[in-house]
Amino acid sequence: MEDIIEVSQLDVGYKDEAVLAGLNFTVKAKEITVILGKSGCGKTTILKTLIGLIPPLSGDVFFFGGKVDYYSEKSLNDLYRKIGVLYQSSALLNSFNLYENIALPIKMHYKNLAREIEREMVYTRLSQVGLLESSHKYPAELSGGMRKRAALARSMILDPDIILCDEPSAGLDPITAAGLDQLMLDLKEHLGMTLVVVTHELRSIDKIADKALVLDSGRLHFFGQYRELARLNDPFIDTFFLKNAKNEK
Repeated sequence: MEDIIEVSQLDVGYKDEAVLAGLNFTVKAKEITVILGKSGCGKTTILKTLIGLIPPLSGDVFFFGGKVDYYSEKSLNDLYRKIGVLYQSSALLNSFNLYENIALPIKMHYKNLAREIEREMVYTRLSQVGLLESSHKYPAELSGGMRKRAALARSMILDPDIILCDEPSAGLDPITAAGLDQLMLDLKEHLGMTLVVVTHELRSIDKIADKALVLDSGRLHFFGQYRELARLNDPFIDTFFLKNAKNEK
């Protein structure tokens, strides 16, 4: 199976002080990789690094076999056409309606695209997340779950090979969160998409995870098949899952 992302000896931090050190992992095509760990352990920092918001201190990141130069505008623009990002806050623009929010990446990367093609792309994605009839609404008129689905539609708009999701179920009720989990599974199973998901929601993890990446104290504690976690006699992992199980009751 093709490697979508390969991370080699990656050190990440702020002002030359490493927060995460020596990370090595790969993300395979058509899998969902879930990033786990305690609050403040650097889960979101990994996503920010992968998309260039935080340049690495050292080490290499490869997307689709090509090394990313995080200090090159061309390298980053090429990368942004291939990946989608679902931010924890959804990051919809309040002054734009739903259609305009979803179309924003198209206008940024393909300024001369015909309006008819743009409409077809936007309406297709809105239909896939169940929001076609809400295209005229503004973010303030949408529920939390609808905003998350809208943000997911925007992340999909350029037909990316991979989507990076930061706490997609945060703040959602269990029924809405379960619907979003199923939507992510459908993207993998029916559209062949690859997803990297930061989450602490055990119900989501159990439902969607193929691979698990577990962080502890700035290091990679575990990386492998999610089902292998249950077989480990690992105090840190046992404590993490027990604490999160209590929080979800």
